[in-house]
Amino acid sequence: MTDTENTDATSSGDAEGPDPGRTRTTNLAAVAAAVIVIGLVAFALYRRAHPGPAPIEEAVGEAPSSPAPGTPITAVVPYHLSPEASIVAERYRCVCGCGELLNVCTCSKTPGSNDMKRVLQDLVNKRLAPEQIDQEMSGRFGPGALLANAAPAAKSAVTPKPPAPRSNATKRRHP
Repeated sequence: MTDTENTDATSSGDAEGPDPGRTRTTNLAAVAAAVIVIGLVAFALYRRAHPGPAPIEEAVGEAPSSPAPGTPITAVVPYHLSPEASIVAERYRCVCGCGELLNVCTCSKTPGSNDMKRVLQDLVNKRLAPEQIDQEMSGRFGPGALLANAAPAAKSAVTPKPPAPRSNATKRRHP
């Protein structure tokens, strides 16, 4: 073979084989398809090993034969006031000891905000005047429940000390 024949053979692209970009795309598509097939097979095997919940066989309207498994929730839901009672509740302080307004406090202590809110809602439902509601609430929960009265003393573990008086020796004199 001469030099010109070698140049023609290499420049025509026959020695390199098929287009490398096309081969790479085909290989990538084959790998992606294999990954998808493997994922589907794994999912099918998982579903076969872990069946879904058993169908409910009880008739509609019948009580369940046994309680549902798990721990029952026993939290007390805070009492919700009507809009009218919520406005009136801004005049009262909760008697649980937190010092918050009645419409803000959500304690579950007895007596506490739930008890006070029930009584207040009943009084508002009876369409009593604000002065009558004040009398009923202070009669039932004490005068500390009204915001017009002083708040009960807070239970503080540490009482602050007043600052010590300065002596004449520690005062600076300016010339």
